[in-house]
This record gives sequence, structure tokens and C-alpha cells, in this order.
Amino acid sequence: MPRRARHLIPLDLPHRREVMAACAVLLVIAHLLVAQLTLGLAVAFTVIGGASRWRLWWLALPAAAGLAWALAIGPAQAAAGFAAGSAHVLDYLGQGQLAQRLGHPLGAFAGAGDWLPRQLPIALISGAAEAAVIGWLGWLHTDELALSPRRPGAVAAIRSGLAAALIRSGSVVTREGCALGVDPASGAVVDLRWREIAGGVLVAGTAAQEVTVTSLQVVHAALRRRKPLIVIDPSADAVIAGALSVACTATGTRLQTAADDLGQVVRERSAALLRAGSPEVAVRACAAIEALGRNLRRIGVDGDGLVWIPGCDSLPAAALVPLISGGGAVGLPVLMTTTSAAVARELAGLVGVVIIHRLADPTVAADLAGVTGVTGVAAAGPGRRLAPLAAGEFTLAVHAPRRRLVERGRLVPARLPAPVARPEQSGRPPARAEAPI
Repeated sequence: MPRRARHLIPLDLPHRREVMAACAVLLVIAHLLVAQLTLGLAVAFTVIGGASRWRLWWLALPAAAGLAWALAIGPAQAAAGFAAGSAHVLDYLGQGQLAQRLGHPLGAFAGAGDWLPRQLPIALISGAAEAAVIGWLGWLHTDELALSPRRPGAVAAIRSGLAAALIRSGSVVTREGCALGVDPASGAVVDLRWREIAGGVLVAGTAAQEVTVTSLQVVHAALRRRKPLIVIDPSADAVIAGALSVACTATGTRLQTAADDLGQVVRERSAALLRAGSPEVAVRACAAIEALGRNLRRIGVDGDGLVWIPGCDSLPAAALVPLISGGGAVGLPVLMTTTSAAVARELAGLVGVVIIHRLADPTVAADLAGVTGVTGVAAAGPGRRLAPLAAGEFTLAVHAPRRRLVERGRLVPARLPAPVARPEQSGRPPARAEAPI
């Protein structure tokens, strides 16, 4: 679940605001007495960090500069220069009547042009440290999903570009699963692991292209790993058939379009496309896969495969529930896609992984937030606030036994070489092209 805000001073403490205001005043007075330049630098670093949305580790740069400066001039001289200002202020206040001195406070900072710059080496270190504490307190006191996204640094940008280029080239297989995209904030690959897929995967979103491409990433990785693949296409969509054919050709996987024996698909580690064309035929295909699972369980064999149902909107939940609940146990987990708000709401609580793209229905967004813990997923539309998920972005919510996370990523479609047409078939010279999966 996303981290909730915590407060060092309890919210129910009596006169909490007054206590915090008094502490703030005391801190400012203490800085004016003994660390004048530290106060100014801490405020400046905090403003810069907030405006730039850099991560707090950037404060190591001024701190390192201050440390190098102090070592260059000598620690003793740096400490003496830092203490010169406090000695001047305290000496001023200690002379004569304190009330009279406090009536002319600017006198305490007379000659600041001489002693204030001497504080700089140590003030860079202490100011950076105080700004880091202020930033950490701001992070601690704010809900995780209410925080402004951090601006990715140069390292993250380079890492993200390399990872995206690798995925686009077709390298979607990771050590433990498949690559879906990259995390723009860190540049890391956002991956889905095979053991997490065992609980079932639902890809939901308003744009059909986004949810289809995301599911095809998983399908492509499964074919690369030589996993048996059974596809139930209730809509008999030619686009799905074409994309599957391209993926099978690129991976050298045999694709059957008239699979009477699904057990053969598992034995040969091939792929089968069941173009249902109607909900009734799709339900019968689900029953056939369920029967295959019972047979695998009876003989003690793990299917080590994947069942893909693109556009499961037209299928009743009663036909999908047995596949979701029993698929992982026999090695035939289910990967489903939907653009239906009602279906997404109904199935999200039944699977172990939910991949959420942009949603147009605010009610569904709220419901999925409750199921997956993605409380930052909001809807976008006329008269509503913009969703935090932009085009091509997704949220991966995993509730597997050994990993529970909510991760945000940017979809990077892999590209596969399209089949080469023979001259005698097309009447044109052969040419290579690339087709996005």
C-alpha cells in the first residue's frame, strides 16, 4: 500500500500550531545568533530544491564543496571563521544593558561584510544538511501519492533511453519475467515476473491500443521463453491475429488456428489462436482450457504456458473465474485486457496483477484504487481534473505472495521484424519492414 503521511508532532496535540510556531521562532533566533549564513543558505537550498523537484541527494554537491573548501584552508581556520560571526553578535549583546541592545538589533550585525563570508565553508555543509532535513520532513508529512513527481536527473534520462532502446529492439525478456516499459523517474525497467503472472493479470484502460500493446509485451516474452500460448479472441479481430502471427514468426513458434487438441499445444510448446467470434463460442473455449487444466493436474504436469484473452469484455465472469483461480496451479495463468469500466471493476479483485492505463470513468478509478491501492489513479474528461497518467503511461499494481508494489511506468512497445513476402505471392520484390507488437 502507498505510504501514508506521518507527523513527528501528533496532530491531536493540544495547541499544536502554537507549539510549532514557537519552535520555528526559536530556531530562527538561534540561527541569527550563531549561524547567520547557514539560515540563508538553508532557505535558498530549500527553495531551489522545491522549484527544481530534484532529489535530496543533490544537496551533497554544496556540502562536498564546503568540505573541500574547509579542508583546503584548514579545519581550524574554517571553524574560527564560522565562529567569528556568533562571537561578534554575542559580544554585542553582552555589552551594556540587554534591553538597550535589543532596541538596536542591527548593531549586532555591524561589519557583517567582513565576518559573514568567513562562515561560508562550514555554512555550505550545515545549510545543505538543514535543507535535507526540511525536505525529509516535507516528504514524511505528505502522503506518497500526493507528492510531486521528482524530476529525473541526467543519469536517469540516459538509463531510461538505453532501456527504452533495448525494449524497442525486441528485448522484452528479463531475468525473472518480461519488460513492460521504463520508469521515467529512475530509468529502471518496469518488469512483470512470471511467478506474479500466476495469479492472473488484468490490463485495463480506456484506449484499446494501449491495453493491447501492453498485453502483447507479455505475450511476446512468453513466446521468447518457449511457453505454450493459447489465445481466445472473442471478437475474431484481424489485428490481433496479425500481431500474433508476427510474434510467432519472429520467435519461430508454430501457430495453430484450428487447434482441436489443446494438449498438443502444451506438448509442442506452440501457440493456438481460437477465434471465437461470439461469446458462446468463447465460453466453450474457456471450458476446453479448463478441461485441459484438469487433465494436467491429473497427470501431474505443469503447463508452463499462458492463456491470453484480449477484449474479455463480452465474456461472462462465470466463465473467467475458474480460469483465473485454477490457471496458476496448472501452469496456465490468464492474461486479460478490457476497456469496459464494469468489467475492470468486476475482475480487478480476482487477479494478482492489475495494469492500469488512463481511465475515463471516475467511479471505476476510485474502485480500482480501493482494490489495488493505487489511490493516485484518477479519471480525466470534460470538466474533470487531469489524470496523473498521461498517454502511454501505466500503473503496475502487484499483490503477489512475495511482492506487493505499486509502480508507475511509461510503455515502450517492442518491435518485431515483419514476415518477408515471397515474390511469387505478392508480385513485388521482397522487403523487410517492422511491425509494432
